[in-house]
Amino acid sequence: MLHRRRRHRFLPYAPAPGKAADVPRPLRTLTGILASGPLRRTLYLTVTVAFSVAALPVTAVSSTHTLGVSAAAAGILTAAYGLGNLAGSAGVMIRPSRTEADRLTTRLAATVAVTLLLITLTPSFPLAVTAYAAAGMANAYFFAATLAARNEYAPDNARGQIFVWVGALKITAGSAGTAAAGALISTSAALPLLLAVALTIASTLLSLAERRPNRRRYDAPCGPASPHTEPENGRPHPTGPTGRIHDCSNHG
Repeated sequence: MLHRRRRHRFLPYAPAPGKAADVPRPLRTLTGILASGPLRRTLYLTVTVAFSVAALPVTAVSSTHTLGVSAAAAGILTAAYGLGNLAGSAGVMIRPSRTEADRLTTRLAATVAVTLLLITLTPSFPLAVTAYAAAGMANAYFFAATLAARNEYAPDNARGQIFVWVGALKITAGSAGTAAAGALISTSAALPLLLAVALTIASTLLSLAERRPNRRRYDAPCGPASPHTEPENGRPHPTGPTGRIHDCSNHG
């Protein structure tokens, strides 16, 4: 008598959130991101910050002469940035922010710009170590905010695609930032970070300008409402989707 072996699952089975036919094509995904105010802001802030912080390892090496330390001390600056990033990640896990993700990304992008400016202005090596650690911590909080924004504002059938698109563009921007810093560092040691600060501040101001204070409705992605996208008194609805369809024709 043959006995069939039972397959044991460590996690309960869950069906896919949507059919393969419902997943939007790349062009439609990008169009949907650009049509949604929060997703659009999340995209260009993510790309700009990734481009900017990618200059830090290159700048760390070139700034050692100015700070009066050996070139090997650049490893300490880079390690300080990594430890700050680790501390920021732990802080996010211990105490997640309750601020609206769209606005939080703007505030944290501005914070990253401030830390990059501090790095360019620091006169001593100990202060530079502190500034690099602060930049890492700010970037960790910013990255967590962008993840929250992608999850909060993306429609259900396109959430995976949007995560992949923004993540891929983030990696591309980081590579471009490193290449740009390497090309500019021969001109001036401070030029790559000054450019990074300028771009990050410009993106932050653009995101602020997009939000008109007299808007009655909160920006939401086109398509069926997903959890935390339907506004209630200016804040995401706490009870999840309402089933209404958002009209993006008048949204920024």
